[in-house]
Amino acid sequence: PKRHRRVVRRRRRRDGDWACVDLPEGVQKSIAGVLAAESAWKEEVAAAWEGEMKFESKHARNLTQLDNGVKVMPSGWICSRCDLTNNLWLNLTDGAILCGRRYYDGSGGNNHAVEHFEETRYPLCVKLGTITADGADVYSYDEDAMVEDPLLAQHLAHFGINRMLLEKTDKTMEELEVDANLKFLEWDVIQESGCQLTPLFGPGYTGLVNLGNTCYMNSILQVLFTLPDFCRRYVDCSSSIFQSAPDDPTRDFTAQMAKLGVGLLAGKYSQPIEKKDEGSNSDRPRGQRGIRPGMIKSIVGKGHPEFFTNRQQDAQEYFLHLLNMIDRCERASPGIVNPVDSFRFKVEERLECR
Repeated sequence: PKRHRRVVRRRRRRDGDWACVDLPEGVQKSIAGVLAAESAWKEEVAAAWEGEMKFESKHARNLTQLDNGVKVMPSGWICSRCDLTNNLWLNLTDGAILCGRRYYDGSGGNNHAVEHFEETRYPLCVKLGTITADGADVYSYDEDAMVEDPLLAQHLAHFGINRMLLEKTDKTMEELEVDANLKFLEWDVIQESGCQLTPLFGPGYTGLVNLGNTCYMNSILQVLFTLPDFCRRYVDCSSSIFQSAPDDPTRDFTAQMAKLGVGLLAGKYSQPIEKKDEGSNSDRPRGQRGIRPGMIKSIVGKGHPEFFTNRQQDAQEYFLHLLNMIDRCERASPGIVNPVDSFRFKVEERLECR
């Protein structure tokens, strides 16, 4: 008889180990890929993130590389001075693999890459796990900045690395900046006049997560889905919208509006957060997780010079832009009601003789 296997995601182990020797290698790689993959909205935020402009390093074209016979394996890296296996940097002069800086919250590395530079003055290093055919994160300790290395492929080949064969396995510095920004802007408790508000749960009480200066968008979307015409068009017709959605629904405006409307009104994402696990250091209060409106932000802002960025915007301008987009979609593929019609009005001028 054929053997059937079912992959079930259970609570993560404390050591984060998901390995199961009984599963085929292909299934294990698929699981690892799913766990390591960034969500679509995170990729969009990273793409729109306006970080510092990179420049070509002054050391790139005349970088000295030691002929010391060092060859770097395509995986399984570890810091040469400690046992860290993430946030690792390869020095492009001598091939030393060392951990990066320690972050403000105590995470990150143990500063061994910085110490190595102070001892040797070898300036350039590349972050392992970010090397792909499209490039990699290169940092210059001498210039104290993320830089461009036009000869990166040549410098990596010196240590036996073919970047065309490598896949991304670690977050880039740009993605880490986005994470830090979102974490800083994620308010766990809403306060007003110094008083903590009582959280509400259930249908119609679902919040939208601030993705970084997206309060203007969140407030507009929350209000729109209190209007009957918007609920009729996107929530009541959600089943038919999902069934007729294209193969890639992440790019379909109507499908994303329906998904957002169902999420806001159904109450599924407006449930109290479970108490923290034993041993956790988090003191986060019990509240709702809410919805991350990343895909709707991406679709509405696509091609727009302002709404695609992470800067603060004007709510009225976004409201008008969103209504125009809805109206265009309804004219191309009409639904049972055009919700924009609820905002239409006529002006009449009359002269009365008395």
